[in-house]
Amino acid sequence: DIDEGLFRPSPDDVHVVLELSAAGRWVAEYYPCESVSDLADGRLRVVLRTPDTGWVRRLALRLGEDGRVISPPGLALDVRDMATAALANYVV
Repeated sequence: DIDEGLFRPSPDDVHVVLELSAAGRWVAEYYPCESVSDLADGRLRVVLRTPDTGWVRRLALRLGEDGRVISPPGLALDVRDMATAALANYVV
């Protein structure tokens, strides 16, 4: 029975806050979010839960300028460092 969806939140999940541009709003429609708040210029702030932040890192890199990890701070720093390292591969 998957009437309630495949994702089962746990009290141990990490709460992740993302800010999304208008082009990144699809994230709020695709992933289960605890809350979704409208910001200026068509942007969104979403809060989601995850037992594994690895996929959030990949999502953030995929979003590029259309998404930003706000919280937790350590995850935001990890994503920034990963993006910086990835961009360094393209610098000539």
